[in-house]
Amino acid sequence: MGGSSSRPSGVSRTVVSNNPPAFQQPYIERGFEAAQTQFETPRTFYEGSTVVPFSTQTQAGLDAMQTRAEAGSPLVTAAQDLTAATMRGDYLSPDSNPYLKSAMDAATRPMAEAFTQDVLPGIDAAFSSGGRYGSGLQANQQARVSEDYLQALGDVGSRMAYSNYADERGRQVAAGTAAPGMAELDYLDPSRLIDIGGAYEGMAERELQEDIDRHRFAEDEARIRLGEYLPAVTGGQWSTSSTDQPIYSDDVSRYLGYGAAGAGIAGSLFGGGSNSAYQGLLNLFRPR
Repeated sequence: MGGSSSRPSGVSRTVVSNNPPAFQQPYIERGFEAAQTQFETPRTFYEGSTVVPFSTQTQAGLDAMQTRAEAGSPLVTAAQDLTAATMRGDYLSPDSNPYLKSAMDAATRPMAEAFTQDVLPGIDAAFSSGGRYGSGLQANQQARVSEDYLQALGDVGSRMAYSNYADERGRQVAAGTAAPGMAELDYLDPSRLIDIGGAYEGMAERELQEDIDRHRFAEDEARIRLGEYLPAVTGGQWSTSSTDQPIYSDDVSRYLGYGAAGAGIAGSLFGGGSNSAYQGLLNLFRPR
């Protein structure tokens, strides 16, 4: 063994490769070319508006509502005035009802006709036939009948006037109940204007957002392209590595080669030099 050389007679190289197989290479190259083309081609924001405008019907409706709200409604004003007058009691008096007197006249007309055409002539005829026409008794009888007649007329008028008053009092109470709703009508037209303004503000917000989106797109477009490009061209985990192992001419030299490597490790671990470890290994194989 003394004549054996400790120098390696050669090197054994182990090559490890995880590159894609050959049949994939053309596709990968075309993929890189496509990524490069995509990166170099700027993108564009949609050229038209992304905001849907008001339709003709919607615009016409908004215009009509605005015109009506700004002008106000005479019906609302009249309803409020009538409610206020009713609440004040402006219609409680019989004189405020132009039809009440006519209704009273119509109700008492048959009584008046009967009194003047039947009752009084009947009294006159009765006293005339008894020879006492023009007497005090006749006069008393006529006075009593006239008093009853006038009382009857008054009762009819009172009942009708009270009925008119009671009805109007009911309307007065109803008007008081309706008053809050009538007061709310003051805000109806302004509320409509607010709704119309909200529609226009919503449209303005959408148009502003479109401008913001277009601006952000212009700022971010190149960065987005770069962000898509870099992973495409750097995402492969392909590599090739090699490991060299010395080849020795005899077993002792091979062992020595292994031992030298091990001794170096042991020396670094235990503080010993690599030479002493090497000499120790040589002594194991010397003839005794």
